[in-house]
Amino acid sequence: MRLKRKKLKLKRRERLIDIYEERLFKILFLFRLPLLMLHSVMTIGTLGYMILSDGDFINSLYMTVITVGTIGYGEVVKGSDTLIGRVFTTFLALGGIGVFTTSVTILIKIFFQENFVGTFIAWKMLKDIEKLRGHYIIAGFNRTSIELINLLRKRRISFVVVDNRKDVEKQMKELGIRYYILEETYKRAVLDAAGIYRAKGMVVNLGDDTRNIAVIVTARLMRPNKEDFFIFSFASTTETAQKLEDLGANKAIVPHRLLATRLAAYIFHTSSAYISDLFDRIAFGEETDIDIREVPIPEDSPLVGKKLKDIDLRRSLNVTVIAIRKPDGKLNVTITGDTEIEAGDTLILFGSPKNLRKSEKFLLKQLEVKA
Repeated sequence: MRLKRKKLKLKRRERLIDIYEERLFKILFLFRLPLLMLHSVMTIGTLGYMILSDGDFINSLYMTVITVGTIGYGEVVKGSDTLIGRVFTTFLALGGIGVFTTSVTILIKIFFQENFVGTFIAWKMLKDIEKLRGHYIIAGFNRTSIELINLLRKRRISFVVVDNRKDVEKQMKELGIRYYILEETYKRAVLDAAGIYRAKGMVVNLGDDTRNIAVIVTARLMRPNKEDFFIFSFASTTETAQKLEDLGANKAIVPHRLLATRLAAYIFHTSSAYISDLFDRIAFGEETDIDIREVPIPEDSPLVGKKLKDIDLRRSLNVTVIAIRKPDGKLNVTITGDTEIEAGDTLILFGSPKNLRKSEKFLLKQLEVKA
């Protein structure tokens, strides 16, 4: 209910898509004068030749076009070769050519100077973003974001990039990024346009702690539940990372520390390089064939009290339960088919991403059946 009320409040405010629609209408409004001038000349010319030719509309229109457009294929309309016809053609040519060239010049100027195409593309993109569900918002476009985008694409996870720099648009297009918004990332209207109320989470990577804080605070005010909307951010120091988490980030990462930790993992497990590298790739989302997923078991789940062999995920869905995290945080890795599922347990599943998604749906369906 709270989420719905917040949505209604934003609807009362001016949305980003409304701003772009207004820009489009303003540009279209500028077209009215040159189009009116062209229409007037074409109407006068066509009516004049129709009077001369006793109502020959098609040839009269054609004669007007070739006269005003300075094509000059000759007198193709009956009556245009008379004295009155040639006088009319002369005045039409003198006045019409000027109107035609002026109108075309104004139209081209408006079309390019007012960036009609760019505004229309941005408006169309906002309309398409409104259809997204369960996507991620990436605030900030840089080399780290590009690597993240590649990983999200491998997992077929939709995303929207938000950045206020207009000069990155060309690179985004070259990379084939379908959804992006070139506006200030900290504004509520911009985050709303990026689909924050329908998104699964957000990555804040603006290269500046102050700007990261502004975006995180705004995003968390709009989506206050940390379990419902995940915010991941970068920080320059460990102290700043703690502040970002206090302000609303689920996890703030210090890049140089993360890199050191990953390198240390290789140093500490040199004798089991393949296994450590495999789990490392899984942890960092680089492995697309195998994955690990956590599935919490609520207290009212019908699975509570059942043994692992009763649900037999390995046989039915080719997924293995490799461990169970207990409510107190302890990890039980000595599990067997006779291990009972308890309320508050979290099953740690191992398998292919496709089978893991099926397993999640299966386990969630058990709750729906009980309800």
